[in-house]
Amino acid sequence: MSTLTITNLHVAVDEKPILKGVNLTIRQGEIHALMGPNGSGKSTLAYALAGHPKYEITDGSIEIDGTPINELDPCERARLGLFLAFQYPVVIPGVKVSDFLRHAITNIRNPDRKEGEDSCP
Repeated sequence: MSTLTITNLHVAVDEKPILKGVNLTIRQGEIHALMGPNGSGKSTLAYALAGHPKYEITDGSIEIDGTPINELDPCERARLGLFLAFQYPVVIPGVKVSDFLRHAITNIRNPDRKEGEDSCP
């Protein structure tokens, strides 16, 4: 069973501290909702987890199944199943969001598929 563990996570943007000691464990199959007012750090947490270069992890750790991912690039994190989906995705004519997400998950589960070109290095 997969587990995402966030321990004492501190994140800064442009050297300004935003997150100051976030702890969270999410096990496979669980659903969590992060709620709070604008500016409370919800998006910062999401971008830091996904590996956005603007969001600097200054302390703490992010692990998937006990493997630290702080130093992994966004493509490597996505291959482990950690990526962002937009709340309001751009419409691609003829493609349902559910089909797009199903295809993305299939590619993560079967990375050796030969369909299409891999956009990650």
